[in-house]
Amino acid sequence: MRQIYTSPRNENVDRVIALLREAGIETTVTNRRNYQGHDYRGPSYTGKVDSSTWPQVWVVHSEDQTRARALLREVGVEPATRFSDEVAQAREKEAAPQRRRLNFAWGARTILLLAIILVLALHALGVIKLF
Repeated sequence: MRQIYTSPRNENVDRVIALLREAGIETTVTNRRNYQGHDYRGPSYTGKVDSSTWPQVWVVHSEDQTRARALLREVGVEPATRFSDEVAQAREKEAAPQRRRLNFAWGARTILLLAIILVLALHALGVIKLF
């Protein structure tokens, strides 16, 4: 068995199970609690997220895992991976040049705006004449 998806919301887990069932992929769910009112808790800015207690969808037969991952990607869901930290680092390295260009552009715009404000302030004080 391989974990394919996890979510704090039972509704999302149910949708993934239904999608995989339609494709003929056998799944099982762990960490699911019985219904006791709504299960979605509002966002907490102080508490840490403990994703190990979330319901987890597991693919029973390992040969179905690649097909299940492809189905989840088609609907826009990134499947859970065992090496998620390494995947995040690799994606960060790929995005680094674009982020550097964006930071450079914002820095240049900020410097230009400050220079314009400085020139206008000096003109308003009568130190320099522009027109």
